[in-house]
Amino acid sequence: MVQQRWLGYPAATQAEVAAVERRLGLRLPPSYRSFLLTTDGWRHAGEFVRKMRDTTNLGWLRDLEPNWESWADLITEAPGDAPGNPFSRGLLISLHADVGILFLDPADRDEDGEWAAYSVFAWSEFPQRYPSFTALMKSLYQSFHRLRQPAGKTRDNWASVAEEARGRALSGGLDKAMVSLEKAQNSGEPRATVLRTQLQMFLTTSSPYEASRILTHLLPSTPVPDGFFSSPLFTDEFLPCMFLQHAHKEPWYGSALDIAEYLAKRALTGHRQALELAQKHAADKHSHVSALDIAQLLENAQNDPGLEIGPAIDEHRARVQRPGYRLTYGNQAFDAAVRKALAQHHSDPAALWDALGTAMTHWQPRTPDHIAPVALLADPVLAYSLTPERGRALLSQPRGGR
Repeated sequence: MVQQRWLGYPAATQAEVAAVERRLGLRLPPSYRSFLLTTDGWRHAGEFVRKMRDTTNLGWLRDLEPNWESWADLITEAPGDAPGNPFSRGLLISLHADVGILFLDPADRDEDGEWAAYSVFAWSEFPQRYPSFTALMKSLYQSFHRLRQPAGKTRDNWASVAEEARGRALSGGLDKAMVSLEKAQNSGEPRATVLRTQLQMFLTTSSPYEASRILTHLLPSTPVPDGFFSSPLFTDEFLPCMFLQHAHKEPWYGSALDIAEYLAKRALTGHRQALELAQKHAADKHSHVSALDIAQLLENAQNDPGLEIGPAIDEHRARVQRPGYRLTYGNQAFDAAVRKALAQHHSDPAALWDALGTAMTHWQPRTPDHIAPVALLADPVLAYSLTPERGRALLSQPRGGR
């Protein structure tokens, strides 16, 4: 397999595919049929499916998986054109997977004859539906790159897409930038997460819950660029927003700041435990743990981004408590323009946001990944007068950093 650089198998013949269709009593959907005629099975579909089924062991979920009925209750609403439960009629296409399955639903078809596909994993709250087998496989491929981020042409390509979208966003091309960044983020490009989140902050409602939900996209285990949590983009832009949304949260949900503090404490505890284990290992000549395992444990603990998040939170909290503290909206010229707009239009939100649009000619990014004045939304007057329309108008302004 390594020598061939191929995760597939020899293709199924037309006769083999026809035989399995006779056995099942129906013709397979076009994309899955084409797949089998290219490779009869597959290894490592994404990160958690070690092997796919082939024409010799393809069969119905209800016949092959003894626990299928325990999963059936996860479907709370059947697809509109396919009444009934997909689990009861699903075609199981995964063979070996980590606490999960993949299957196709023959009753849920589109105009091209494609069957809906489902992935079900223990860590996912609900089954994930896809319009076709092809869409499922693309998602598994993206999840692999999102989790592993392997070096190569694919990663380089998505890095280029993110950089191009960055320039487009700074030029006011909001919609095209958002489309590109969503694709790059789904494929695990770290910069795309940071870039897209800035734009999303301005395109939502003024709800503290919604803003906090968007801010959590930045937190582990989402990939972000190295050093992001100690950069001014996080400490001076995103983090003040987290503090504001936390101050206005309802008790029924955890804020982004709650989650960030939990991750920071967990990282600190993990680092301390790793050091203690390393010290015990060094003192115990008969330790059953290998030096390599200890080194890996220490490396993982030291690289936990929570170790950067904790100090950033502590420093911001201390800064806010100092006498005379006031929020900084950005570079000096932009900061002055924003303060002037607030002074002149404090009680007129429409005029205020028009003035902010004019102020954007003075805005400059703090870092190369900074594409929107997120710090504005750490001010309660601005955060709670934001509308998607006002945010869109602001982001449509060409600005510095191009």
